Amino acid sequence: MIKPRLFSSTGRAALTAVGLLMLMACRDHKLDGMSGADLDVYNHGPDAIVVVQVDGYGGPGANSYGGGGGYCCVMVPNVWRPGLTAQVTWTSDPNSWIDPRNIPDEHASHYQRHGPVTVPLERWTDDQACGFDVHIFPCDKVRIVRSCHTTDDPRYPVPTDLGEHKKAQKILIDHIKENIVCPMPQTAR
Repeated sequence: MIKPRLFSSTGRAALTAVGLLMLMACRDHKLDGMSGADLDVYNHGPDAIVVVQVDGYGGPGANSYGGGGGYCCVMVPNVWRPGLTAQVTWTSDPNSWIDPRNIPDEHASHYQRHGPVTVPLERWTDDQACGFDVHIFPCDKVRIVRSCHTTDDPRYPVPTDLGEHKKAQKILIDHIKENIVCPMPQTAR
């Protein structure tokens, strides 16, 4: 009786390659000076953020003038050093003020893509190396900080704008559109 083969030699090679890739992904990154950190997004503008990516990692979004869900994980250096940067891209919804009951079918076609924006990573010390927080402001301004403090703590590196709660209510509850005019970028002559 001939016994059937479970996998051909090509199938075994493919399984071996997948296994090796999985082992490499699970390796201890502390050996290369990297660690995983939660990625949180804070939106300081009127347009909702649909999705954010930092150096290819990411996924969370954020409401107008609000914080977004955390996403695990982004790989970051254990120790800050001068010259560290990250590339940030995000997609925003300029019509987030529309009442959800009245959203048109083509709503997502109005989403806007931003970036990539290269952002310097602000200095942190060992006792501040907790989360990895991305703050997105109007006119494509971005700050990235690491802090073990909450955003309402006075020691948090990005000051809280107390008026943002009222601005969020106008957009999310009252459905009033807010327009922000950004300065035109300077062009070379």
